[in-house]
Amino acid sequence: MRLGDAVGCDKASDEKPGPSRESRPTRRISADTSESSGDEFSEPDPDLSDEWLPSTGNSRASSPDASPGRREGGKSRASSRGCGDDWHQAGWQPNNFPFTATPGPRRAAAELDSDLPADFLMLFLTDELLQNIVDQTNLYASQYFEAHPDNLPYSRGHAWKPVSVPELKTFFGLSFLTGYIKKPSLEMYWSVDEVDATPHFGKTMSRNRFQIIWRFLHFNNNASQDASDKMYKVRPELDYIVEKFKEMYQPGQNICIDEGMMQWQGRLSFRVYNPQKPVKYGIKSYILCDSATGYCFNMRPYVGEASTLPEIVFSLLDRLPGHGYTLFMDNFYNSVALCERLLEVQTNVCGTLRKHRGEPQIISEMTKTDLGVGEKVVRHNERVMVVAWQDKRLVRMVTTCHQDSMQVWRRGNRDKVAQLKPECVVAYNASMNGVDKLEQNIAYYPFIRRSLNWSKKFVAYLFQLCMFNAYVLYRARNPGECKTLLEFILAGVGAEGSGDLEEGRRTLRAPYNTDPESRLDGGLSRHKLRHLMPTSKKGKPARRCRVCARRGLRSETKMWCQSCRVPLHAGECFTAYHTKLNYFV
Repeated sequence: MRLGDAVGCDKASDEKPGPSRESRPTRRISADTSESSGDEFSEPDPDLSDEWLPSTGNSRASSPDASPGRREGGKSRASSRGCGDDWHQAGWQPNNFPFTATPGPRRAAAELDSDLPADFLMLFLTDELLQNIVDQTNLYASQYFEAHPDNLPYSRGHAWKPVSVPELKTFFGLSFLTGYIKKPSLEMYWSVDEVDATPHFGKTMSRNRFQIIWRFLHFNNNASQDASDKMYKVRPELDYIVEKFKEMYQPGQNICIDEGMMQWQGRLSFRVYNPQKPVKYGIKSYILCDSATGYCFNMRPYVGEASTLPEIVFSLLDRLPGHGYTLFMDNFYNSVALCERLLEVQTNVCGTLRKHRGEPQIISEMTKTDLGVGEKVVRHNERVMVVAWQDKRLVRMVTTCHQDSMQVWRRGNRDKVAQLKPECVVAYNASMNGVDKLEQNIAYYPFIRRSLNWSKKFVAYLFQLCMFNAYVLYRARNPGECKTLLEFILAGVGAEGSGDLEEGRRTLRAPYNTDPESRLDGGLSRHKLRHLMPTSKKGKPARRCRVCARRGLRSETKMWCQSCRVPLHAGECFTAYHTKLNYFV
């Protein structure tokens, strides 16, 4: 919901907290944002200290703003409120920093010439990352059996054998499929009942093997656990994946910071509770996203540390300061002092503002009865502008880069009456929904399984972020392809486009007696040669080339067309197969 709509609120309200955001698919704030938090987490606010609350003057000169008095019987009377000498009403000039970054995929993502979704997902879920999970899983299994030598002779644990990277890819590939193939229990994916059957699961991996891998799945060595690091159990994966997020993409000029929640209702020292969120219990993370795409550039889980809000903001920005970015934040983070610090590193700020965050006294003491609908009061100190605007309720905004002007805003049908809103409010509504885009998309196809182990669920949450980020990179490199995240998942790990994540026991074969009709679709660019996937017996398998075999030659190749699922030599065999009806002549 946007600023100025009928009902709703952002982080805080003057009179009463607004409704939950459950009904809002993306971030839109209403004109009821003010000092008391209606969307606040249970930990104390580390920013409410004298260090970040610069004092304001005690002068109480009369206000020159339009109708800032209390309204009685349809009339208004002049207010006696004023502001300090450092705050002015006229002469505001926004800060204008040149944007020097080049947004879009970078490094390996910019060099990747592929139209296969799995290749983009593997930019984050690399063999290096999966090898570490394999090592820790096998280590944990050996530690478990050493500690429990008297297991029952017919228990499932006795069927354990060390997992490999290809098998772990298969395991995660099937896990991703459960995100959109919904069934009430895990066992039903291997059901042979004709109503419930999903044959692809049974053909790829047995149910018992899937369950035992999930049982021993592990991410860090328990023997060397660091008690001071509450994220120790997932620290290698968390640091590696977040570093890949920052490495592969350069956000556009508008970025935003907000909180994300992973549901967890079990006992955990850093679990938080927020009644205003759709996910009320869970692990909170501070997330910085690209406003236009929702790409997760950086994240920082909250584990109860005593970091100040400015420290959190600067840690999330990482390498972005100094390039002319515009950062959108809600009133949980914003203060006048923080805006001035960000200006020093050429970063503009826009967002809602709570009371007593460094604003002038006239705006701090203002209530919703002091202004008529559509009226505003503006003050600036030549670096930061603070706006109090009245619509349904009173809104306080802070900005360093927007004009003191009103913009025409129209929502929905063009026949609706247009409204006038402050420029900073319109910009905030347009750019403060990056994290909401991310959270909304990963909520559609969750593949997180129920577990008593929070670390498994959190790594699954990280993999969901990887999936969405890979989708953003894919769309940037292949415009027009996979218009939705579901299409991306289906093409990347689905039964028809399994890619490298579902290596399984062998590379899927096309029938030898028939050729797929798509081989002559006239687009060689749609057909890509890939190496045959290794198996447990052969690290570099080879098969007979389809063209050579039809010509009576016994010649093997290590390549195959992943679209047609046919082994082919590169060059003449590949071209003939996809351009000639009788390629064997």
